[in-house]
Formats: sequence, structure tokens, C-alpha cells
Amino acid sequence: MNYLRNKFIELFEYLNIKPVLAEIVSDVTLLVLLILAAIIIYFILRFIYLITFQKMGNSIKNLFLSELLKSSLTLTLLKVVSIYLVSRLATKLLSIKDFISIVFSILITFMIVKIINSILDLINRVYENHNKQAGVKPIRGLINFAKAIIFMIALILVVADLINQSPMALLTGLGAMSAVLMLIFKDTILGLVAGFQMSGNDLIRIGDWIELPKYNVDGNVIDVTLTFIKIENWDKTIVTIPAYLLVSDSFINWRNVFKTGGRRIKRSLNIDSRSVKVVNDELYAKLLKIDLIKNYLVEKKKEIDESNQNIDTSIHLNGRRLTNLGVFRIYVTEYLKQNKNIHQEKMLFVRQLQNQNQGIPLEIYAFSNQTSIVDYERVQADIFDHIYANINYFELRLFQEPQGYDFLNIE
Repeated sequence: MNYLRNKFIELFEYLNIKPVLAEIVSDVTLLVLLILAAIIIYFILRFIYLITFQKMGNSIKNLFLSELLKSSLTLTLLKVVSIYLVSRLATKLLSIKDFISIVFSILITFMIVKIINSILDLINRVYENHNKQAGVKPIRGLINFAKAIIFMIALILVVADLINQSPMALLTGLGAMSAVLMLIFKDTILGLVAGFQMSGNDLIRIGDWIELPKYNVDGNVIDVTLTFIKIENWDKTIVTIPAYLLVSDSFINWRNVFKTGGRRIKRSLNIDSRSVKVVNDELYAKLLKIDLIKNYLVEKKKEIDESNQNIDTSIHLNGRRLTNLGVFRIYVTEYLKQNKNIHQEKMLFVRQLQNQNQGIPLEIYAFSNQTSIVDYERVQADIFDHIYANINYFELRLFQEPQGYDFLNIE
């Protein structure tokens, strides 16, 4: 290296460049050549690595070694080796020795940080690809937190070296500025605390369907870190929200719906109150043909007749009576009980709600055993299609607001 340096100095002095300047230009030229040589050597080694060792990673049975060969750790090590060789050779360039020492010490420090980050990424990759609990308890957030700490340590060491001060002196100064730093990094700190809370309490996992209407969030969680959550909405838009929002605000997590295998159906239909009446003999005979409620009608008729033995039943107000609405409610209940798409081990009932001057609300409360959105909506639609098509058989009418067609038919 000294021989080349002297030759370059002689060349530049021959070109009528002053000796001091010739030495600097010579050293800069040699530094550029060293960097170009290091880059060429790196790409040659990289090419050899990619066509040999990385392909071996697919055939090696050892889990860790296979992932190691497929990771970027080896390429990062090759970069560090190249930078280190250049830095050692560049110490011979006396005119820019101090500058080179500072620059390469910074480069090597941050390349070491990159090596550590590559190791952490390797650990995360092995965990995600080969651990069944990865989807339940992801460690990516912890990995990112560790990376941030390592970067801060490296930054403090570099700054301390540049100003020729002890790292402890810098830490003391940072302690005095803690209030300012907390204000600047408020969202990051809140996110970290919230991330630990979510991880510890298992509030959210990758793949969960969550709703946060306030922030237009309604979709599947695709990424969870200690500082942010990434959600893919059903319209395929991506929403990224700070982790602390899920701790400070309420949100809906549909995980348990899929876990238990039952998704709630809670919908009502409005019955025209003017169509509600006592079941007479003619309607009773017609309803008796319905298999689902045949036994109920027979038993109920017997019970009512026994109850009304000593009562004047010439008017409907005396004694007990069957009503078409009551029978219809029992029919819908029995229909749901025999429906194979309804979860029979969960709560199931049909009830009347408070009348709001828009008919009598009859609510169906049940759980579908089909939890996916498409199958769930199909099951729900099939149930109400059946009800709408057959409610007239009970001589009931659905309530609906008058329309233009209704007014046209007024005589």
C-alpha cells in the first residue's frame, strides 16, 4: 500500500500539483479504488453465496441451519468483512487517516447493529414459520423493540466517540432532557406500553376480525407490533392505527364467534296488529296440518278446553284462547330448532318487542353455526325468506308503510 501511495504522489507531483495537495489527492484516489475493489469483491462473494449456500438451505434438514442459510445474515457479514478490510488498508493513507478512522468506525458500528438485527430477524422468522403459537403470540413487536434499543445504544456510542465524551455523560444529559424526550416520543411510548398490555392480555392476534367504527376499521388484522396495528378492511383498504388506541378506546373482536362456532342472528319483523286474532275452528283445522306444531296445537287445545270448562266462552274475553300470532311464534321457534344451520346448544327464542307504532315487532334471537360472512348471511336470508313467504298462512300480515301503489288502489 505504501508503494502504491508513493507512486501516486509522484504522479500528481509530476502533474505540477503541490506536494501537500498531491498527498491528499493520492490518498483520496487510493481510498476510492479500495472502496471499488471492496464492492467488486463483495458482489463476487455474494454471487457465489447465492448460487451455492443459499440454495443448500432448501435441502438441509436442520431447521436453524436451513433458515440461517436463507437469511440475510451471511450477506451482512460479507459487507462487514469488506468494510473492515478497507478500513485496515486505509490506515496507510496518512493525510486522511483521522477522517477515515471516524467514518469507518461509524460504519462498522452500524454494520454490527445490522448483524444483530439480522440475527433477531432470523429468530423471528424461525418462530413464525415453525412455532404453532406464532399466530397467537407474535414476537415481532418485541423484536422491533429490541432493535430500537440496540440502535439507540449504537447512536449514543457513535456520538460519544465523535465528541470525545464518555457515553455515561451523554446518558446523564439525556436524563436531564427526559421530559422533552417524553413529549417528543409520547406516541411511541404509549404504543409500547399498549403493545405489552395487548400481548400480555391476548387482546388481539393476527387473523382476528375487529371493528373500530370511530376510525373506519372493519376487517382482519394482518400485522401486530408493539407500536401499531395493521388491518385489511373488507373493501381491501389497509388501515394502520397506533396500538394504544385499542387500549384507550373500545373495539369489537369477533374471534370468539369463530372459536365457539356460533354467530348471532338478532333481527325482527313487524306484524300488522290489525291482523292479529283469536284462532277459530276453521283456522285451527288449517294450522293442524303443519307438522312442526301439530303436537303443540293438540296439547294446547286440550289444556285450554280443560281450563275453560266452567267459563262462559261465548265471548273471546272470557277464558283462554289461541291466537294466530302466538301460534306463529311457536312455529318459528320450532322451525329454528329443526334447522340444521342453527346452533342448538346456544340461546334460541322468538319474542315480542315494544310496539313503536309500526306494527308488533317479533324478534328472532338465535345463533347460526355458519360463522363465515357469506354462509351466515345466506342462512339468515333463508330463514326470513321462509317466514315472509308463509306468514299469510297464519292469516297474519306484515306491517309496512303505505306506498304509491297502495294509494292508486284506493277507491
